[in-house]
Amino acid sequence: MAKKSATPTITKKKFDAIEPELREALRKWWEEEAQNFDAAVSETASVWDGMPEIDSKAVVKASPIIREFVGGDLDPKLIRKGGYSSFDDLVKDLLPKLREACPSVASAHPAAVESKMESINARKS
Repeated sequence: MAKKSATPTITKKKFDAIEPELREALRKWWEEEAQNFDAAVSETASVWDGMPEIDSKAVVKASPIIREFVGGDLDPKLIRKGGYSSFDDLVKDLLPKLREACPSVASAHPAAVESKMESINARKS
C-alpha cells in the first residue's frame, strides 16, 4: 500500500487558482463540523465557553478535502495547536501554510517537494 503524502502536488500558481474553491469547500466542512459539535453539546454549552469553535484534532478531518484540491493530505503539523475560533481564523492561518508548502514549479522529484515541506515544518518549531 502506498504511503499517503502530506506534500501538495500542485504549484503555488495552481493553488492561487483553486484557492476560492478550496475555501468554499472548507467553509461547507466547517459549517457541518460546527453544527455537529453544537448539537452534541447543546445541553452543556456553557461549559464550552472560551474554547475554540473547532479544535485542532477535528481539523484533521478536513484532510480529504485538502487532498482533493492540493493532491496531498493535510499535514497535521500545519494545524494550529488548540484549534480555531472561527472559519476566518482557520483560513487566515492554514491556507498560507498550505500555499507555502506547494512547490513554485512542478517537480518531477517528489523528494524535493518533501524536503520543502520539512523545511517549512522546521521553521515553525
